[in-house]
Amino acid sequence: MKKSALIAAAVITILTVQSCRQSDEVMSPEEMATLQKVQDSSNNMSDKNGTNALEIEQPTPPVSEVDGEIAPPPRK
Repeated sequence: MKKSALIAAAVITILTVQSCRQSDEVMSPEEMATLQKVQDSSNNMSDKNGTNALEIEQPTPPVSEVDGEIAPPPRK
């Protein structure tokens, strides 16, 4: 008797959980196109920012040695 009550409770619980569960969201073709455009523009923006960051950085001049001592950088 206890076994059948336990099995029945388990089955009812499983059925309740399955019926209350939300279905997976399926996107329409329009939504997929919009998402793709947003991702492309985001990737383009990050590419441009990466390129600009490289252009802004100034190369460091090589350290020159004079008689074993490091020479001070030239004045601007």
